[in-house]
Amino acid sequence: MIVERLGFWESLYMTVITISTVGYREMAAPSRGGQIFTIIIITCGLATVVYVTTSAVELLLEGRILEIMGRRRVLREIQELIGQYIVCGYGRVGKQIAMECQARGASVVVVEKDSAVAEAAMNDGFITIEGDATEESVLRKAGLDRASGLVTGLSSDADNLFVIMTTRILRPDVFIVGRCNSDETESKLYRAGADRAISPHNIGGRHMAALLLKPLVCDFIDVVTHGQLVELTLDDISIEPGAALAGRSLRDILVGDMKGIGILGLKRPKRDFSINPRSDTVLEEGDILIVSGAPNQLRELKKVSQSKR
Repeated sequence: MIVERLGFWESLYMTVITISTVGYREMAAPSRGGQIFTIIIITCGLATVVYVTTSAVELLLEGRILEIMGRRRVLREIQELIGQYIVCGYGRVGKQIAMECQARGASVVVVEKDSAVAEAAMNDGFITIEGDATEESVLRKAGLDRASGLVTGLSSDADNLFVIMTTRILRPDVFIVGRCNSDETESKLYRAGADRAISPHNIGGRHMAALLLKPLVCDFIDVVTHGQLVELTLDDISIEPGAALAGRSLRDILVGDMKGIGILGLKRPKRDFSINPRSDTVLEEGDILIVSGAPNQLRELKKVSQSKR
C-alpha cells in the first residue's frame, strides 16, 4: 500500500502469496523499493515459520521422550522390587490403602487407568502403572510374579471380580484382598479367588459402632495396629518348614530377650484360631503366631522362626 501505492486487498494478496512462497503473479511490476521490501517479507516470514515449527516439534518430542523415559524408569524400579504390594485403583479407598502400606514400610505399586489420577499417585511418591488392572499385561508390568499381595479397590464390583480372577490365574499363591460394595458380591469374590473380601461400608459401620460403645478400647487398638506406639507392636510370625522353633513349646521359646512377648493367638493350617494359647503348646511347621511386644523383640522372634535346625 505504501511502497507500491496499491490498494489494501491487492497489498494483502501480494503479501500472502509472497510469504507462502506460492507466487502466482505480481499485481504490478515492483520498484527497487518493492523488491527490497519483498525480500524482507520473505526472509522474516520463512524465519517465523521455521521458528514456530521447530518450537512445536521440540515441545512434542520433549514431552514424548520424557514420557518414554518415565515409563522405562518405572519399569526398571518395578523389576528391582521383590515382595511388593499391588494396589489396583487410586480412588479414596485405594489411596488410603497405598498410604497405609507405605507408612508401614511396605513397597507399593499402584495401578490406575485414569491418567490424571495416575499422575496424582506419582506425585504422592508411588510407583505407578497407568493401565487397566483387568488386563494381564498390566498386572505383569506391575510385577505380579514377585508380589507378596494384591488389593483391588476399584469402584466397580465387576471390575474387582475380574481383577481377582485374572490375578488368581496368573499367581495361584498370591494373597488377594478384594473390595465389594454389596453383600451379594462378597461370596462371588471368594469364589473368584479372593482370600479376603472387604466391604468398606460394613467395616466403617462396625468401627463407628465400636467407637460409640467402647471408644477407649478402639482407640488403643487403632494406636497399636497403626504402629503409633513405639514400645508395642502387633505382628504375625510364621513357623517356616524346618525352623528351629518347630517342636518346641512356647514356654521354652519366650526366654531371655524374648521374655515378655505376648502370644495373642495361634493359627494352624485348616484350623480355627486358638486364642491365648497355653504356654505348653508345642509349635508345628506352618503355624502362625499373632504376637505383641517391643519391635526389637518381635524382630528377634521372627529371625528365630526363620532359622533352620
